[in-house]
Amino acid sequence: MYLGPFYFDTKELFLLVAAVLLGFALYFDWPLWVFEARTLLTLSILMLITKGLLKSIHNDVFFFHALITLLLAIFLSTFQVILFYILTFVLLRLLKVI
Repeated sequence: MYLGPFYFDTKELFLLVAAVLLGFALYFDWPLWVFEARTLLTLSILMLITKGLLKSIHNDVFFFHALITLLLAIFLSTFQVILFYILTFVLLRLLKVI
């Protein structure tokens, strides 16, 4: 499904629903167990943008990249996690892994 310059497949609909639910969690101040809701919302929006703009991304490598980023979100600050996500995505894209 195309939404402007973005292409969303069925896998991205899960990210879209997760972003909406995280937005509700932030708005209603619902506590999350381990994660910060703001960090997860930021990561889900970044993942939606990268998956939406680049439809030729290999799903298995991107899945491991996202999984490692989410695990780092437990221990590191928001800035460090976003920096890790962007730098490793650019590095993997330059090495043509993704």
